[in-house]
Amino acid sequence: MEIKIFSDKKIIIRKIIKSDLKNIKKFQVFINSFLIEDAKLSINKKVTPNAQKEFLKKTLDGMRNKSKVYLVVESDNKIIGASDIELLGQRRNHIGSFGIAIKAGYRGVGLGKYLMSEIIKLAKKELNPTPKIIQLEVYANNKPAVSLYKKMGFKICAKLPKQVQWKGKLIPIFIMMHEI
Repeated sequence: MEIKIFSDKKIIIRKIIKSDLKNIKKFQVFINSFLIEDAKLSINKKVTPNAQKEFLKKTLDGMRNKSKVYLVVESDNKIIGASDIELLGQRRNHIGSFGIAIKAGYRGVGLGKYLMSEIIKLAKKELNPTPKIIQLEVYANNKPAVSLYKKMGFKICAKLPKQVQWKGKLIPIFIMMHEI
């Protein structure tokens, strides 16, 4: 567990642990907040308690077998961010698939950059095999995220048209990667 200050707010960054299975509601409220915000994430319907519990169990299993790393970010006893890297497996087990989500009000203060660097360090240390490439998908019109990823060394490798539905439009995505 690590405590940091971002924009005068005390932030705790930690791995998820088995006892988090008793706090499903906290995780559910966090994920569902992005639906309410209509954030540029793939979520498009509310996550149920059972689905959230299954996700956390699967994540803990992935961490145990060294195919996934996952960090949670908390402030005032609420989850305000999360990031993960999961190995793709098989002949693509040298690639880690990256994800990050930070609640509105906590973006633009350096937390995303810090969290990305921490999850990549953790992936290098704990995943087996160690990933050689980190890959992500991002809405092409999510300029703040694309800018952050570029600052972190990611390069756009592909633009796939009409990949996600957002606000009644079909939006392209970028596939970005970073060799580590």
